[in-house]
Parts: sequence; structure tokens; C-alpha cells
Amino acid sequence: MLETEKFNCTQDSDCTKNKQGSYGIQTGRCVPFKNDIKMCEIKGWCPAEIDTIEINPMMEVENFTIFIKNSIRFPIFNYTKGNFPSTITSKYIKTCKFDMVNNTYCPIFRVGDIVNYAEQDFTKLARKGGVIGIKINWICDLDKSDDHCNPSYSFKRLDAMSEKNAVSPGYNFRFAKYFKMENGTDYRTLVKAYAIRFDVLVNGNQMPIGL
Repeated sequence: MLETEKFNCTQDSDCTKNKQGSYGIQTGRCVPFKNDIKMCEIKGWCPAEIDTIEINPMMEVENFTIFIKNSIRFPIFNYTKGNFPSTITSKYIKTCKFDMVNNTYCPIFRVGDIVNYAEQDFTKLARKGGVIGIKINWICDLDKSDDHCNPSYSFKRLDAMSEKNAVSPGYNFRFAKYFKMENGTDYRTLVKAYAIRFDVLVNGNQMPIGL
């Protein structure tokens, strides 16, 4: 049985007033729908959401960049360190892009590179959305110089289970803009946005200081 067939009716008594449905609240009235079919009337926003519209993701996002500023603090030892090594210059910041081999401390990350490091397909991710974790791990030996306290980065998809979910795969959210017409009628524009969300996860460990 289709979802909408649950609301078929022949008389008002078939419709439970104030019962919450998929698209709104039932009014308790059985009204003509089409041909000889009647359905329970609902009070809600219309038209109902349509999930069959073709999605055209903004593929340019692959070349967008993310600038991450992070620091670690060990209050017992009154020690704080940021993810910018002292050797980094403003000129370097303007031109560098993070990579796992030559620019491991560059704080600017290309979205497409992050997705690749997380072993994901950007095209699929852009269409249905997803959540990528940017993990920053600090391992600091405070017995040694400041150069021995640096961040290391790793990347992983955090919503791998939702990727396999046939009902609601990927990551999306809704937001609405409301306005009222001169005749008092309420209107809204509802947007269902598919997105790649980045969660920055930070972990720090310090080796014992020799006393």
C-alpha cells in the first residue's frame, strides 16, 4: 500500500481530527481528491515536498579551501602550541596547500584533497552529502624542544552507516524562509540542502617531563 493510500476515506468519520500525518495534521474532513477518490484533508504546507527532483551539485566546491587554526594546551605545564610552525611565513600561507608528503603543516586544505584522503568519491559525496572528520592528533615530548610538538592530520568519513541507508543516505538539512502576503496568507520557501560537513576532532598527548 502506498503512503498516501492510508488517507483514503469515504466519510468524515474515517478521518481522525488532529492526528499527525506525514505532511500535516488531519482536519477530520473527508474531501474529494480526484475522480471518485476521497482523502482525509490535512492542514499543512503545500505543495508537499518532492524528493524526485534532479539534484545538480556545485562541483566547484571540490577546489574550495578550508583554513584551520588550532592549538593545544597543557595547563599543568603552562604550555601552548598552535598548528602554525614558527618557520611558516605569510608568503607560504598564501601559496601552500596541505598534502601528506611535502606540506604536512600547511593549515590550508583543499576540499577535494580531504575527500580523497578519506577515501571517498567526491561526485557521490556532493550529490547526497556526508560527514568527514578532520582529526588533529598532537603528540608532544615536552622534554625536548618546541619542534617536537606538532600536529598530524588524518581524515575519515564519520557517517559511513548512513551511506548504506536506503531511506536517508548521506547528509542533508532543511531550512525555511517565511513571509506573509498582503492578503494575510503565510508562505514559505523550504530548502533541502545536501552538504559535506566537516567535523574537526582534536586529541593531544604529552610525554612525561623528566624531573
